[in-house]
Amino acid sequence: MTLLKSALTLAFLYFGLRKLTGYHVDVAIYEAIGFGQFPRYVTGSIEVIGAALLWKRGAEGFAGLLLLATMFIGLSALLIWVGPPYWHMLVLILGTGTVAWAYRQQYLRLIR
Repeated sequence: MTLLKSALTLAFLYFGLRKLTGYHVDVAIYEAIGFGQFPRYVTGSIEVIGAALLWKRGAEGFAGLLLLATMFIGLSALLIWVGPPYWHMLVLILGTGTVAWAYRQQYLRLIR
């Protein structure tokens, strides 16, 4: 699990910081979506915070769920407004879903 969390951390820091620093490709994607640039900052912040939470004991499951939801929303936006490539989103969905499942007891305790 440590290797998966490390890979996810690198990926989400990379993509999150790209969004937060205004990388021209990300700016263009958010322009194509049509909601302006504010969602880019929100998404980038969630990705960076989620990457950090992957390493906070007791928060790994919540981080997995948060990042998984972010990836589903992002994939939906790509499918509807932008277009391919999608492969990296699918890989991140698989990874974050695995973390969310592995640490599911953390959030299932809140439901009970």
